[in-house]
Amino acid sequence: MKKKLIQIYYDMRTQPVVAWVTILGTALSIFLIMTVLMMQQVKIIPFAPESNRDRMLYGMFFHLESNEEGAGSGSANLSYNMARRLYGDLDGVAEVSYFDKDPSHNDLKGPSGKKFTGAIRFADDAFWRIYDHTLLSGRFFTADEVAAKSRVAVLSESTARRLFNDASPLGGHFQQNHADYEVIGVVADVSPLASMAYGEVYVPVDRDVIWEMNGLQVFGPFTAAMLLEPGTDKEAVRGQVLARYREVDSELNAEGYRTVYHESPFSQEVIASGVAGSNMTPDVSGGRTLRYVLYAILLIVPAINLSTMLHSRLRRRVSELGVRRAFGCTRRRIITDIISENLIVTVIGGVIGLAAGIIFALCYDGLYTNSAGEAVRPALGLLLDWRILLSAFAACFILNIISASVPAWQASRLRPVEAINAK
Repeated sequence: MKKKLIQIYYDMRTQPVVAWVTILGTALSIFLIMTVLMMQQVKIIPFAPESNRDRMLYGMFFHLESNEEGAGSGSANLSYNMARRLYGDLDGVAEVSYFDKDPSHNDLKGPSGKKFTGAIRFADDAFWRIYDHTLLSGRFFTADEVAAKSRVAVLSESTARRLFNDASPLGGHFQQNHADYEVIGVVADVSPLASMAYGEVYVPVDRDVIWEMNGLQVFGPFTAAMLLEPGTDKEAVRGQVLARYREVDSELNAEGYRTVYHESPFSQEVIASGVAGSNMTPDVSGGRTLRYVLYAILLIVPAINLSTMLHSRLRRRVSELGVRRAFGCTRRRIITDIISENLIVTVIGGVIGLAAGIIFALCYDGLYTNSAGEAVRPALGLLLDWRILLSAFAACFILNIISASVPAWQASRLRPVEAINAK
């Protein structure tokens, strides 16, 4: 390793332009790859309070069509009763929470006298068993309080501070859209990137909210969040849900309607992709293929240029390679040495590119947005997740193999006599 580092240092001193172009070219490539990767990965990788993303499924939306040709259709979120009928008591599901998927943005006013708009999350008691919010003080609301539609609330830390200043919020009261609520708990602030668990004020959901269509009470604001038991097959859960759709179909046929099944419940990847809709079947394969093509372009195009740079660096070392071959160094050893030396240079550029990508994600307001379209800055710890760092190293390794393989193979094929004479 020491000899390789000395060789790299010598190359940088004798060919500074080529060396720095190689490093900066690698950095630019990794920066672009990591920017695209982080935009996607942050929406998928588990982090508190959505630490169980890999075990989550979401039952949302309901689509009806009339049995009469051209008579129209309707689609929306689910009513509470329909959500329970489709997604309640499924085999392999540990917990189910029925809540409003999109927080409401309502006016808040507390003893501090400040009036501002906050994100209100309407949830049930199971919500707290699925999402691991950090309870700082007080408690969460209970099943009895949800059933009674009690006006109690759990606040985020920053919202509690805005409403009550330095006073203890527990037992205090505030107004949400002119309705009085009592504070029973305070949780740590949640990043809006945790789109399903995010809220500034959490209050019991009203299960009686129904959106009626032609006398059918199947629509409402509800989503079913399901935490699967470890090892549960997600397709097996979907099979159970499909069977329940068929049961609902047999009843709705008498009313002149039929359901349209869109492969719900959805995984976190589907939710993150934004392709799920009330009247459409999600297709994540198209977006996934597009990302793979983009990654390939961001790797192959720089690799061609880096390969040219490496070839130029090796031309200055032809005599050295010839001497090594003359003294018995194998072609395999030549290839291994060149690729490993180039890997070090690639990793140096990769670290620069990764650092630039993280700084860009932390500073640029337009990279991440919440459900309301507002800019969100992710926490540094989230961007330093091991999956993202491992992906950066993998990109460096692939870039190195693509860019160094051909020049290394050509260098190993040099004839010792011609190489010593620098021909």
